[in-house]
Amino acid sequence: MRVMPSTRSFDAMVKSALQLIACSGVDSLTLSQVAAHAQVSRATAYREFGDKDGLIGAIARREIELMLAAVRADIDPAADPSLLVASIVVSVLRYLRRHDAFTYVRDHEPQWLLNAVLAVGDSRMNLVHTVATIVAPAVTVDAAHLRLPVLQSTEVMVRAILSHSLIPDSALTDQEVGEAVAHAVIAG
Repeated sequence: MRVMPSTRSFDAMVKSALQLIACSGVDSLTLSQVAAHAQVSRATAYREFGDKDGLIGAIARREIELMLAAVRADIDPAADPSLLVASIVVSVLRYLRRHDAFTYVRDHEPQWLLNAVLAVGDSRMNLVHTVATIVAPAVTVDAAHLRLPVLQSTEVMVRAILSHSLIPDSALTDQEVGEAVAHAVIAG
């Protein structure tokens, strides 16, 4: 994953875009609107992101990085592999529920979560593959404990979390979802 720039204008525009998405979604979002909200020139917005897809990709990468940091602070990486996977799932679900922009998109524009295609390096992938690719190197479970390779195990986790997030009314608690995912990806 490429390192995200950290200029004041870049950070202000990403923050502004998230605030605007939390209020009115992705469909109506424009670079001009983001620039005005962030109090930077329209030319700066186009120079930093190129187009709306570039902005959405930058937001996604930044938010995945922030989610990873929050999860790392919330889990015990030395825990038993099954407990570790379950706690990762629970932590991510909790994080997403507190994320205003994610909540708006989930409730009003879920097609953005289902159909988003984001650039990762030289590849373009859907949201599930993007998140799995970015998150896989952070999975601290020894590969010997996994039923599937790390990337595939991570994809199972991402798909379960996204599914449970998109349809929040469930007979399963977050802990039960975490335990089911752990059972699916942890061997024996």
